[in-house]
Amino acid sequence: GRTAASGEAAMTVSMATPPKPMAARSAAEQLAWGGYYAGALIVVLIIYGLLQERILQMPYDGIFFKYSVFLVFCNRLLASTWSMVMAYWCGESLQKRAPMWKYFVISLSNVYASTCQYEALKFISFPVQMLGRSFKMLPVMLWGIAISSKRYNLRDWIVAAAVTGGVAEFLMTGPVAASSAPANH
Repeated sequence: GRTAASGEAAMTVSMATPPKPMAARSAAEQLAWGGYYAGALIVVLIIYGLLQERILQMPYDGIFFKYSVFLVFCNRLLASTWSMVMAYWCGESLQKRAPMWKYFVISLSNVYASTCQYEALKFISFPVQMLGRSFKMLPVMLWGIAISSKRYNLRDWIVAAAVTGGVAEFLMTGPVAASSAPANH
């Protein structure tokens, strides 16, 4: 049989070895891993969204959380740490490959958007916020035409119009306010 010591040694070796690339796996294995990752991503994003909503809509000794930028900072600090650990574990380089100003513009827009997202949760519920994100399909398509001369087929327009119409109907007929919105105090 296998001893505890040999099991620990095997675990140490497997933890230090990066996973093999997806291209080197069979189609069934790729499909299984893809399903696993998609499911895990959906579960984690749901938990993340519910925690966001709870943090911002729950009073702490009668006072609601005020500083969304602090939450964004904590989020980015954790994400940066995780990214560096995973890059190191997978043997990837941390050297920048794009001009620094491009990193700055993307980071600034990301922090600004995240702050707005947290602030919005003070006034609307998380499901409404997610629906609002779906509402952006038509504007993105219009910007794609105006800026990049993209072309979309009829099916794309029908899907975008149906999603936008459904979101608009929900937002106009259903409850949208968060339980902690100022009108609800």
